[in-house]
Amino acid sequence: MIVKEVRKLKTNYQVEFQNGYKLTIDEDTLVQYRLRPGIEVESVEVLQKAMEKHKLLNKAIKFASYGKSENQVIKYLNEQGMHNTYDAIMTLKKMRIIDDYKMIRGLQNKGYSYLQLEEKLKFYQFEQKDIDYALENYNERIPLYKQFKLALKKYEKETDYKKKQQKIYRYLMSKGFNEDSVMSVMNIS
Repeated sequence: MIVKEVRKLKTNYQVEFQNGYKLTIDEDTLVQYRLRPGIEVESVEVLQKAMEKHKLLNKAIKFASYGKSENQVIKYLNEQGMHNTYDAIMTLKKMRIIDDYKMIRGLQNKGYSYLQLEEKLKFYQFEQKDIDYALENYNERIPLYKQFKLALKKYEKETDYKKKQQKIYRYLMSKGFNEDSVMSVMNIS
């Protein structure tokens, strides 16, 4: 099929072939296949597949921009009908839209307890070795001190010392911190 005319639409291009067939494609596909009047195209199916692939990549970019892990994006692409996701994932990594290690570091800095962090890492479907490594290098003391200071501020109006101590203890335990760590921070023996 020979391209007769390429017409610019608002966001896409309309390619008209000599047999009268018209196809709407995006700019990336137009440039990739170097479509211009007089060029012969082997088959329209190739152009349509390229368009579908580009649409799925755009969907993946939108999906991943909300903070998703690599495994979540792969699962999403499979649900959308793309079975060979390697190229799309590599493109997203090059664009720095998905970066599992950066996301794990961000979750570690959120101030979660050990249990909450483990739950969040599993929610984002990270690889088990990445979860183990993140939990192995996680220091729960820093978020515990932050939550302790927050609890002190929250219950500073409580006049009875024993009640105040109980409320702070319950507050920290409800946040998922280890009992021994909570007791050591509160100086309870």
